[in-house]
Formats: sequence, C-alpha cells, structure tokens
Amino acid sequence: MHSALRRAMLAVSLMTAFISTAGAQTYPNRPVTLVVTQGVGSGSDITARLLAGYLGPILGQTVVVENRAGASGIIGHQSVARAAPDGYTLLFTSTAGLFVVPVMNPNAKYSLADFTPVAPVLRAPFAVLVANTPEAPKTMAELMASLRAKPQSFASAGVGTMTHLGSELVLRKAGVQATHVPYKGSGAALTDLMGGQMLFATDSLTAAMAHIRSGKLRALATTDNAREGSLPDVPTLAEAGIPGVQVAAIGGLFAPKGTPQDIVDKIAAATAKVLANPEVVQRFAAVETDPLRITMPAFLNLLRRESEVWSPLVQQLGLKQE
Repeated sequence: MHSALRRAMLAVSLMTAFISTAGAQTYPNRPVTLVVTQGVGSGSDITARLLAGYLGPILGQTVVVENRAGASGIIGHQSVARAAPDGYTLLFTSTAGLFVVPVMNPNAKYSLADFTPVAPVLRAPFAVLVANTPEAPKTMAELMASLRAKPQSFASAGVGTMTHLGSELVLRKAGVQATHVPYKGSGAALTDLMGGQMLFATDSLTAAMAHIRSGKLRALATTDNAREGSLPDVPTLAEAGIPGVQVAAIGGLFAPKGTPQDIVDKIAAATAKVLANPEVVQRFAAVETDPLRITMPAFLNLLRRESEVWSPLVQQLGLKQE
C-alpha cells in the first residue's frame, strides 16, 4: 500500500515538473500585463510604456501597461502580490513603493517578500538643489553653515517621498536640522524653491534638470558615488564633505512570489536586451535616468541595501500614513 502511494506521489511530482517545464517553454502564449502603481503620464507610466513597447516583440506577445493607481501605490502592489504566479502579471515599481510605503502605512500589508525580483530597470539620480540667486548658498559647506546659523526649511514632493527622505538623510549625516515642508509633487516644491520660499530641496535630476539648465536652480551636489555625466562640474556629496549618502530611485520588474524561475529568467533576459538597445539608452538619458544594467545577484544585493537605509529611516522619523 505504501509502495503504491509512493508511486502515485512520484507520478504527481513528475507530472507537475513536466507541466512547469512545458509552461515555461511556451511562455508567453497570451498578452502580459505590466502593472504601474501611478497614473497615466507619470514618470513610472512613461518608463513602463517605453519598456513594454520593446519587451513585447522580444517576448513574442503584447505587453499591456495597466495603471492601478491609488493609496500611494498600495492598490497596485497588492493586486500583483495576489495575482497568479505564472509570469502574466508583472509589476513595475521602485524604492519608495517597496521600502517606504509598507512601513508608513499599516494598510499596505505587503513587502518585498511577497514578490519575486525579475529584472533591474533603472536608476534615477538625485541632487541637492538651491535657487540660483546671489544670496543662496554656493556650496554644500555654505548650505550647512546657513542651516546651523538659523532655522530654515526644505521642500519635498510629499511626506515619505524620496525627495523628503533624501533630504532627511543628508541632514542627519551632516548633523544639522531643517523644517520639512511637503508639497503635492516636485513641480510645486521646485517652484517655491526657485521663488525663494524654501532654502533647499533634494530631488531627481529628471524633475530638476530643465530648471538647472535654465539657470533658475543650482545643483550643489549629486547623490551617487560618481559625478553625473550631465553635470560634470557638480561634486558628489562625498566630494562635498558628506560621505556615506546615496539617494536614487531604483526601479525594476517584479512578479508574484512563486513565479517559476525559468519564466523569470526569460523575462529578465528580454529586459536586458531592451536596456542594451541604443534607442532605449538614449530615451532614458533624455529624462536623466540610467538603465540599471547589473546582474541579478547585484540587483538583489542593491535591494537589500536600499531596504536597510529607507525602512529604518521611516521608522526613526515616525512617519505614518493612514
């Protein structure tokens, strides 16, 4: 009896393995949905649609972008976490959605552990910015001295955004304080910064570069390990005397937990081809974004390091979002 049971279990196991392998070999045989947690026209939406347009022909199926916005991205993240782990529902998300929102909002009820990382996609660098006026600080040293001299404020795109947390991280590393003034988006924050209502902001070059080129904003430092190609004369934070701070939005593709590895590998290989396409590289560069062309082990290590920075910072600041 036990022998018959073992044979039956072995048969089921072999059949399951066969079905999984066969599924991977034929994947995809219908359109793939790429979920974006922000609205149409947002930076994430534009990037996802660019990616989908090039991924589709490589995979041999249409990749349909679906905007599931709302609740700071919680709706979109939860929907993918609950989707079938078959490779037909993917998520495009980034640092804040993975490591900030779940800590700030108890209703999120998801974490990185609910997803399978599929492929790195982008890295969007940031910079510390001030108004380009005669009285504004000209260096990071001058900015820190100004903050030590009297209470002043910094602008952000909203509570818990990378623009908020990036400034908080810089302030903590420098040992100074400033009052946070959140806005509804980078556009409004940078407008008031240019108008002199705020002393400084930390924001993405995607949002700020047009204002830097127009002469309305000055970048005091960039927030990555190396200088940015589009701002070769602007020092890094480390060069400016504040080492150990990196601020960038890291974006990638994720699938529901349990998605078969061979399907994940197929999507990852297709994504790597997209990011190597000179047209895609050029379109990324036009919006001050770098294709994140690293190995999967390096991507997993990067995600781990990001989680160790941003989630504890949210807890230390006591940020809550209901």
